[in-house]
Amino acid sequence: MPKENDELGQKILDTAQALFDQYGVENVSMHQVAKTACIGQATLYRRYQSKSKICFTLMEAKIDDFIEELDRYLCDSGEEPTAHRLRTVMTRVILHFNKDLEWLRVMLTSDRLEDTKNNLCENPPFRYLRIQIKCLLEDAAERGELSPLDPHFTSVMLASLPRADIILYLRDMGYDAQQIAEEYCRSFVDPLFVERSSSAS
Repeated sequence: MPKENDELGQKILDTAQALFDQYGVENVSMHQVAKTACIGQATLYRRYQSKSKICFTLMEAKIDDFIEELDRYLCDSGEEPTAHRLRTVMTRVILHFNKDLEWLRVMLTSDRLEDTKNNLCENPPFRYLRIQIKCLLEDAAERGELSPLDPHFTSVMLASLPRADIILYLRDMGYDAQQIAEEYCRSFVDPLFVERSSSAS
């Protein structure tokens, strides 16, 4: 891609990010993004056909940064009980989704989300999370901390449960992000481990 196209794309994203931060995603129009970026609307729509496409692109960058944070945590926490490490990972995933609830509301109305739902297990962030969960479960099994289960099957189920639409639904019911994370871990993480693991942590 020519350098000027890269610069134009970044200018659009930077402008949209600043407007979203200032006014909220739902209150910003594509016309406002184009006007603030000093480009024509036709130019904007050639790069991004809708506001949800801009949100997706910005979220991809946020997810990349988040994965780097998780990698650092997992590298630095090897001596902690596996149950605590898995709890921490899943809590961080849920809190990460919660930071961008308004963005998620916009994205949930987009056509592209249907493609994302249909290919959930093929998405790089899902694969990353599933692999990390599977490794933690296998490590717990080697330490004798894990109840009898299939780490591969369980990792798929755990990675698929903290979905953005479910988190939004629970938030609308009155649960805050910390409550959602705690109840998720109590319901789906803690029961995976034998009793002595929870007492050790």
